[in-house]
Amino acid sequence: MNERKVNLFVVGAMKAGTTSLASLFSTHPDIYCPPVKEPHFFVDYMPETLYEPGRFFDLEQYLETKFPEPLHIAKVTEQAQYDRIFSLAGEEKYLADFSTAYLHAPGSSEHIQKYNPDAHIIIILRDPLKRAHSHYKMDIGKGRTMATFQQALEKELAAYERGELPWYSYLGMSFYQDAVKNYRGRFERVHVIRFEHLISKTEEVLDELTEFLQITPFEQTVISHTNTARKPRLQRLYAALKRMGVKDYFSAIFGSKFKQRAYRALSRSETDPLELSPEIEARTKSIFQIESYL
Repeated sequence: MNERKVNLFVVGAMKAGTTSLASLFSTHPDIYCPPVKEPHFFVDYMPETLYEPGRFFDLEQYLETKFPEPLHIAKVTEQAQYDRIFSLAGEEKYLADFSTAYLHAPGSSEHIQKYNPDAHIIIILRDPLKRAHSHYKMDIGKGRTMATFQQALEKELAAYERGELPWYSYLGMSFYQDAVKNYRGRFERVHVIRFEHLISKTEEVLDELTEFLQITPFEQTVISHTNTARKPRLQRLYAALKRMGVKDYFSAIFGSKFKQRAYRALSRSETDPLELSPEIEARTKSIFQIESYL
């Protein structure tokens, strides 16, 4: 068992390129990226809108029988489980955790600081409206909502005005100002990058990361666009079957790889444009000017 502490946290924002960055980091000899990309150990509460484990999934069983098979997201609750996830690390300079809810989840920065106050923190920010739309499209693909983006934002804008907007909402997870300030106040080593720059100025951003982490240059300088949204062809039927639990039984019988192939065959790439009424778009952007770092 590796007794070293995790010392690199890519804390989000969600839908802002953390999966692409994790893929790139996994090619660097100085960075260990574990099989579980997002363990979310330092999140007190993960709402179902962010994490829905199948009814037959058991983390302990996964760690005992399937680890180190890749697992995108989990909710680790025990220190021993967290240590297990990083147990295959060698002499890499950094052990990396890419849990995207850390940026906004209440208490996460405090828990990380208590665990390792000397950790390096990387924050990736994306145009807040585009991030929120990408978040929404992910939920469409997972059958979590049937509302239009317009309807979703109307509801969230009303909640914001009442002071009741959840941190895990589409708008809430695009509020960067306080989140970035929080991490800068707790850690000496915090590096903020823009998703747009990661794509358009890749070599420049990687040079900055190399300097920040004090590691050798990245040999790979191409960022692949991973974790793209897809939309079920029979959206209402898919959502209904999911609510009935058919998806979980299907996964248990056929396995995750077959399920992924079947989903790709029964879905299409999500290319729906970001469409809002002028009023809702103006109200949303006005709030982002107050709440977002960009």
